[in-house]
Amino acid sequence: MMQPLLPLSRAQRAIVWACWLGGGLLRLVYVLVLHPPTLHVYSDMQGYVQRALNRVAGVPENIGDSLYPPGTSMLFAQLHQLDPTSGLTVIAQWLLSLGTMAGVWVIARALYGNRVAVLALVATTLYLPLFHYAGLFLAENPFTFCLIAAYACLIKAIAASRAVGTALWALAAGLLAGLAASLKATILLPVAVTGIVVIVWLIRNRRRGVLTLAAGVLIGMSSLLLPLAERCTRLAEGHFCLVSTNTGMNALMGHAGEYAEFVWVDPARNSTYSFTSPSAPMHGYTTPVRLNFGAYDVPANVAELDRRIAADPAAAVGFSLRNVADLFVGRDFWPAAVYRQRNWSRAYQWMLQWLLLPLALAWLIYRAPRLIRLRDDSLAEWLLLTPLLGLMLTAFISLGELRFRIPFDGFVIILAAQAVLAVFNREQRRVNRDSVPPVLR
Repeated sequence: MMQPLLPLSRAQRAIVWACWLGGGLLRLVYVLVLHPPTLHVYSDMQGYVQRALNRVAGVPENIGDSLYPPGTSMLFAQLHQLDPTSGLTVIAQWLLSLGTMAGVWVIARALYGNRVAVLALVATTLYLPLFHYAGLFLAENPFTFCLIAAYACLIKAIAASRAVGTALWALAAGLLAGLAASLKATILLPVAVTGIVVIVWLIRNRRRGVLTLAAGVLIGMSSLLLPLAERCTRLAEGHFCLVSTNTGMNALMGHAGEYAEFVWVDPARNSTYSFTSPSAPMHGYTTPVRLNFGAYDVPANVAELDRRIAADPAAAVGFSLRNVADLFVGRDFWPAAVYRQRNWSRAYQWMLQWLLLPLALAWLIYRAPRLIRLRDDSLAEWLLLTPLLGLMLTAFISLGELRFRIPFDGFVIILAAQAVLAVFNREQRRVNRDSVPPVLR
């Protein structure tokens, strides 16, 4: 499953250094000149900034703050305390975007070797969606780093030759997954799906270390999920929630019907929240809907969702499938990457739809017989496919939009890079077939 880390050739080293230097400079210019986050504080960005400033000022959290995981506002608040000009926050966003490049490199090299790693690094260096969010005060950029880093550590745990190595890398993977959950809840189902498949694969192929791996990840995640759940449940006035209360709100938005703007009015707390999914205008939805309870009221949102599903189950399934499609279909992501009136997000979305996704799918189809039988050389593909399946399951039961998918595009890029090289190189088509997967001890 894991490829030996062979030395890079001189040409490969030159390309890698060019990517690091060029990619680092490109991202720095982007966050400092082309798309500085300080010039784009509106909508969701304004909310993140305000919650961070409230933390700095010592303003107590209320039930409205339970709508969002606290990780992003805590990160921005700490950086703001060190540098109120936001300069340090911008540099941190830049460094996190470089960390995403490093994570893609580590995963691709471990799973498919140097050739794929170099090609994937080149693609990631130039792939705007994976660093566009570094130019915004949103959760996506730190979340992408934590997501990719967690999977890189999981691969290190599987490849470790000793039990202590497996335990430590698994613990690191769990901690990073927990950090990702403190930023966005969309990590939870991908991790669960990956965990189930990896455990089944290990048992099916009679590998040792299953308990060590599972315990390390669970302990790491639980150490952060438990305080997150305590905070969320306390703010939600005793109604249990694991990370945030927007899960019920999002599920209702994804299955309520052909509505655009959702307005939650809570007269008991004199609060009003308004949200519109970026996918709604794409479908031509314009009708608003008013709900007489809080957006953070999970029981009320779930009760309304149950009522609508019971009224038309077939339509609910149709909306679920539409939500999954919305992860991939659409001209541009929100907020759009516009520079001098030119929307670059549309070009990259076209690239994903007509190049990266078809290539990744072609490789998965080619490997499907081995994937279905959970062969001992199939774990590489499963490790890249399961986070995408978990994301699709999240959209199926909740809500889908392009912004939710972008942090996972690194997995698609690696699969596409492997597919490209497999076309021209017979040895690459047999990658992992002739190598013995490591035995966890």
